[in-house]
Amino acid sequence: MSVITSIVRMVLKVKFTTNYKFNFTYDDFDPKRSEPYILILNHTQLNDPLFISMNLKYYLYPVASNLLYTNKYMKFGLTRVIKSIPKRKGQSDSKTIRMILEAFNKDHRGILVAPEGNSSFYGEQTPTDYISTAKLVKKLNKDLIIGKIDGGYFAHPRWGKLRKGANIEITYRPLIKAGAFAQYTLEEIAKIMEDAISFNDYQWIEKRDYIYKNKDLAEGIENIIYACPKCGRIQTIESKHNDVYCTHCGKIASFDEKQHLTGQYSTLIDWNIYQKKLLKKHLNDSFQTTGKLYILDLINSNRNFKGDYEIKLFKNELIITNEAHQFIFD
Repeated sequence: MSVITSIVRMVLKVKFTTNYKFNFTYDDFDPKRSEPYILILNHTQLNDPLFISMNLKYYLYPVASNLLYTNKYMKFGLTRVIKSIPKRKGQSDSKTIRMILEAFNKDHRGILVAPEGNSSFYGEQTPTDYISTAKLVKKLNKDLIIGKIDGGYFAHPRWGKLRKGANIEITYRPLIKAGAFAQYTLEEIAKIMEDAISFNDYQWIEKRDYIYKNKDLAEGIENIIYACPKCGRIQTIESKHNDVYCTHCGKIASFDEKQHLTGQYSTLIDWNIYQKKLLKKHLNDSFQTTGKLYILDLINSNRNFKGDYEIKLFKNELIITNEAHQFIFD
């Protein structure tokens, strides 16, 4: 392990242990093991891969989406600070397999895989087809370990602010031993991984004494919640501190110290189920927002910023416009 890698790992560990309260459990797993293995994790927030590797003596090579390498800071971290393995989302990649085998056989290092791909939006696992990951782990035939994270979503939801001092529990345990994959079908391996990764932070916290006294638990919720359960209007949601408002109805919900909601829905999981059903009634409506446009170069791992744009979705067209340019997508 290089000096810069060791320094960065130490700095990150200090940073994370300052922000969060971790509880690590090792169930028939040695965090100091040097023999290569495959570790999969559930994806509760963006820092999960760093959390998982933090307490392991030998960091694992993450299998990361090639989209991440178009961000210059992520690219630096994934290529200069540590070694990583780029993967095209949703596609089989022979180059990825070769790099994994090189990690095992040449560097004698394990790999880290997040089958969900995306971190959770609503507090539970993201629906995923596990067959492609099952094919990978069966082909590699190394010990398959799960790093299960509970509380990561509440600690820093991808739509909201950091809850400093939040509790995160991480449990490591074996799922399938090397040499035992032949007795399982791909579907059985996929089901084993799906069951192991499944999580629900709302159910988890009900069995804990943890509370969150933060003052901005609702801030940013309008990034993922767009429908009011009182009036049924779309894109009327606003947040302030721990409260949720509709621009038509006023205050409609608040977060309590267990991160549950007062109001019609007690969890964002249930609220999302409602809004997805409601959205079907608005398919012919026009939706507007703003955003930043980047052109991605996946071959050379670059992204070029093209400016701020107004975005309109109307029936079968996505229209992106600013003073200089307009793009229309069917």
